[in-house]
Amino acid sequence: MIAAAMAALCGLAACSLRGADAVCPGAAVREGVAVRVKAPLAQRAETATVTVCWDGRCRGSGPLGLMPSSVAVPQDCPDGPPEGVCGASASPTGDAHAFFDLKGLPSAPVEVAVVLRDDGGGKLFDRKAAVTPQGVDGRCPQPPHAAVVADGARLAPA
Repeated sequence: MIAAAMAALCGLAACSLRGADAVCPGAAVREGVAVRVKAPLAQRAETATVTVCWDGRCRGSGPLGLMPSSVAVPQDCPDGPPEGVCGASASPTGDAHAFFDLKGLPSAPVEVAVVLRDDGGGKLFDRKAAVTPQGVDGRCPQPPHAAVVADGARLAPA
């Protein structure tokens, strides 16, 4: 009975059945294309429009609002190092990011075009890159997903 319940939980979590402690790292992966805009371009860009093309068809996002990116910074513990995590705070990186949810993305090469605009609608960046979306990682299924980075001069796979 317990084994059946564990198997059902693993199935719901999309994890492998190699044990109750096996975790599927892709269980929360979204299908689509992530866009990261590096500083200093990120400080001027307000929106990103993403177009993805494959097999002679293109799908576009419309304007996506860019969100500020941050990293976790560990906080010092007042009584020395704990057994577990003490704490962390978010620190801005100066970069920005957006995500284009795109169903039906293949696990084959696609062309991604990104247009960045400022708050007045002026075009700041317009580049294309070839990207191969990732999918199954060998332990559990993941939806196809890809990521690109805009650094001001070029667009590249992340």
